[in-house]
Amino acid sequence: MGEIASSPRFGESPAGPLLLSLRLSATVEAVPRARHALRAVLAQRVPGAPVDTLELLLSELVTNAVQHSTRGRTVAVAVLRRENSIRLAVVDDDTALPEAGGAVDLLDEHGRGLLLVEAMAEEWGSYPVPDGKVVWCDVKTVE
Repeated sequence: MGEIASSPRFGESPAGPLLLSLRLSATVEAVPRARHALRAVLAQRVPGAPVDTLELLLSELVTNAVQHSTRGRTVAVAVLRRENSIRLAVVDDDTALPEAGGAVDLLDEHGRGLLLVEAMAEEWGSYPVPDGKVVWCDVKTVE
């Protein structure tokens, strides 16, 4: 699976120190494990971070990665501290890049995750890596 922190895309602007790196089984248990690990590292290393927002967005990114994992083995999570933001990045083995902004039926149980990411993150995007894709978002930490 592609490496998040060493990806050339992270090199386009300084990615900042790596706060958390996880490799999780691509199962529903990955979501709460990622959330709990994020909450713990932010409490220790970035006490002023918008924890609830970051936790929600990481949950959405990991849920999408688990749902779209084509081989269903693992997903990787990285959390990086940047100058005025926290970057969340998730890798899965699906090569299809996500798109947000499409219409969602109000009765659908799925399809709102990236709309939340788009609405709540400062910036988000995705890019291919040799074994899949990275989906990332930045959340502002300093006004």
